[in-house]
Amino acid sequence: MKNNGLIIGVVIILIAVVLIGGLTAYILSNNTTSNSNTNTNLPYSNTQPSTNTETNANPPVTNASANPTTSTPKTYDVEIKNFAFSPSSLTIKKGDSVRWTNRDSVEHTATSDNNAFDSSLLSNDESFTFTFNEAGEFSYHCTPHPYMKAKIIVE
Repeated sequence: MKNNGLIIGVVIILIAVVLIGGLTAYILSNNTTSNSNTNTNLPYSNTQPSTNTETNANPPVTNASANPTTSTPKTYDVEIKNFAFSPSSLTIKKGDSVRWTNRDSVEHTATSDNNAFDSSLLSNDESFTFTFNEAGEFSYHCTPHPYMKAKIIVE
């Protein structure tokens, strides 16, 4: 009798393993198929086929020397974190912008030493953006924490 109970227990465990494995395979196969559906012609698809019929009559110029003086302005990020500006020195081009974002729990500023810009107090996760339209070196600091210093070099 003891052997019969052991056999029944093993059979129940095997059935449970097969059921759990089959259920897991079924769930995984349904997730994969629904997420990889790229056929936009199916009536149940959430995506819409593209209606953009516009062609690019003027392809982009690939020769870098075609217009060397024109560049698209960029925005650079400076984080205020752990009572420091990071990066502490940044070189950018004329017309580029810098966005300072305070990651500390205390308020900080990004204040130019020559009064070119002043963010006023920035709380946690607040940002201030300034566009540099003149070349030069712009040293700045945090008004409440004057030991926090950094600089922007504009070429």
